[in-house]
Amino acid sequence: MRLHKIRPQSAMVLFVATLVLAGCTNSKILIAPLYNRLDDQIRSEFEKLGDFNEEQTAAFEASVGTFHVWHRQSELPQYAALLKSIADSIAIPGETRPEDIAQWFHRAETHSQAARECYPANFLIDQMQTLTDEQITFIEKRFDRERKKNRERYESRTAEERVKRRISNIDKWTGRINLKLTAAQRAAIRTSLTRQISLREEYYELSDQWKRTLFALARKQDQPGYVTGIRAHITKLWSLLESEHPEQWQANRTLWEETAYKLVQSMNAEQRKGSSRWLNGMADTLRAISTDKPSFQVGNDASVGCLVDASG
Repeated sequence: MRLHKIRPQSAMVLFVATLVLAGCTNSKILIAPLYNRLDDQIRSEFEKLGDFNEEQTAAFEASVGTFHVWHRQSELPQYAALLKSIADSIAIPGETRPEDIAQWFHRAETHSQAARECYPANFLIDQMQTLTDEQITFIEKRFDRERKKNRERYESRTAEERVKRRISNIDKWTGRINLKLTAAQRAAIRTSLTRQISLREEYYELSDQWKRTLFALARKQDQPGYVTGIRAHITKLWSLLESEHPEQWQANRTLWEETAYKLVQSMNAEQRKGSSRWLNGMADTLRAISTDKPSFQVGNDASVGCLVDASG
């Protein structure tokens, strides 16, 4: 179902999406309504894929609801803990060590992986067997259109233009969390952007191959082991580059861990105070949102989504 959106996400997917929507605020008054509407965005994308019957739609709704409750109650408190850890560390000059940066990266990746594994699409694979040929073809064409637009947008810029655009975006968002970069810090980030190994073309090639196999499998609905095969194939998407280009992928990760450490070490007192305060405020906001009563019924069916661990 919603296949055109099955792709690797940046760390802490929904948290980042909330930040983008919220702009410079970390107030619950503004962020909570935006977070509460994230399921509507997922639903909107689903509805663009075509007409689904009542059973297919009901399965989708159950998975989305279960995902949102899980994400609110299980993930948001952990996002808050990570932000507070970062805030407390950067507030004190010399407190942050390279191993702290590596741990933050690892924790962010862990949360990203959890979000991918618990994403509703992963629990709708059995419903793929109920799709008609027309539905599968419609989804595939939409998938291709989206990929074509993304690729054309990327290729319309030179390498230097892409670096400039990324610097501009970094400048904008760091400024909004009260971390206004100095010229030296901006130059260090630019250097890392030019040094990192571009794997964009490799990803396009790998994901194109992945897509072709996916839709070939999707049409073999009478084959034994259909659901198992689709599930195994979707799982491969989460680590295409890491699996096929591990040395380059790790080199980029190491580069950005080192860059992040240098950035923290170079922060002045005003940057430390402002960004630490903002991150602590966001941590408090996420923790508060996590305790709100969900609009969905709390799920208890592990077949439709990840469940909240009530043991703790």
